Amino acid sequence: MVVRDLAAGAVVTRDDVEVVARPEGTVPATGLTAYADVVGRTTATAVSSRDVMTSERLVGAALLAGQPPGSVAMSVPVLDVGEATRPGARVDLYTTAAGEAAATDVVVLAVRRPTESGTLLGGGASPQLTVALDTAEASAVARSLSGLDGGQGLVVAVRPPTGLSQ
Repeated sequence: MVVRDLAAGAVVTRDDVEVVARPEGTVPATGLTAYADVVGRTTATAVSSRDVMTSERLVGAALLAGQPPGSVAMSVPVLDVGEATRPGARVDLYTTAAGEAAATDVVVLAVRRPTESGTLLGGGASPQLTVALDTAEASAVARSLSGLDGGQGLVVAVRPPTGLSQ
């Protein structure tokens, strides 16, 4: 169990978690039960106090759980991340130079805001997103990034959640 709120991008310490007994059926199938499975790893999402730590909440292979087969996780520098840019959000990514779409309707897996730890998603102080892409999208985004100058990033457009009336 997590004993204090953790931001996305936090490196989990022994003081952040506690192994506790829980009634059968109340622990998710991906719940982690050993300190060694959690301590030293980086959170992919914000985790609230008293939540069960699961593999999906940590950076790693489980980060792509639920994504289509063949998906890859790619971290990209972005100019800004607003409050609506959260794990699970669907976004479009645009180049700053030409305003062309680098990727459309992709899922955000993790967010690193400048105020968070510089250890997640490649370090540095610029905001970054980790997004789920198919290999063609990853190639297109890589090409878009290669045309950026140092310190530049992609522009993020957050799509409305599905099921909302317009």
